[in-house]
Amino acid sequence: MPAIDFSAPAQWRFDHLNLHGHADGAALAALFGEVMGLRPGYRPPFPFPGQWLYRGGDAWLHLVHPSSPHDERLRMGHIAFRTDEPAAALIQRVRAAGLQHEIAVVPERGEVQVFVPLPGGLVIELDAAADPALAGDGVYRSALARQSV
Repeated sequence: MPAIDFSAPAQWRFDHLNLHGHADGAALAALFGEVMGLRPGYRPPFPFPGQWLYRGGDAWLHLVHPSSPHDERLRMGHIAFRTDEPAAALIQRVRAAGLQHEIAVVPERGEVQVFVPLPGGLVIELDAAADPALAGDGVYRSALARQSV
């Protein structure tokens, strides 16, 4: 693997906020739908229920539905950022920093997700473009994607 130039910072942008709760809550629908104008749209076939809310072509809010329909709590799941750096370089950078992490590949899209749990329970998701070398068997595996604070 080629050496990573750690002196050159990767380019980053905010990607999405992940919340755990039901999209049919009145306050949630009022804020994200009526006030912010987010609309439901495509969501890859993850092995757990949820919904993505879009502003234009960007999915700003990823909702993960709780396993119990009686769970009315809304909780923070994670905050995601996207880099222009190749996935292999991102993973090498995270490992070099000595951070605990989990790697997952988004179904159908192949995008690479690197989940980094921080002290206190907050999880940061770092996203990079698809990498054929990391495609795996197509089964989505991430315990941290379902975790909430």
